[in-house]
Amino acid sequence: MAKIRELGSGDLELSLRLAREGNERYPNSPEAAERTWFICKSLTGLGRPEEAHSEALKMVQKYPGTSWTSDIQRHVLSNPEIPPTVP
Repeated sequence: MAKIRELGSGDLELSLRLAREGNERYPNSPEAAERTWFICKSLTGLGRPEEAHSEALKMVQKYPGTSWTSDIQRHVLSNPEIPPTVP
């Protein structure tokens, strides 16, 4: 997570890869919702809105009630033109 946070939007491809790898290895860890937020944010930044939307829908089901999910609901599902912000 430290590396993903450090990268921010500086290297979206690497952030995406690391977040996906982290969620594959640790799907139920406390940071899983945050990693999924980075996945959605990275996909949006890379111009892949359909994938971001798909990941966002999964996120709503898997991590309801988190600030990370609320942010993605607002920015990817409700207002897809607005990039996600750190909650």
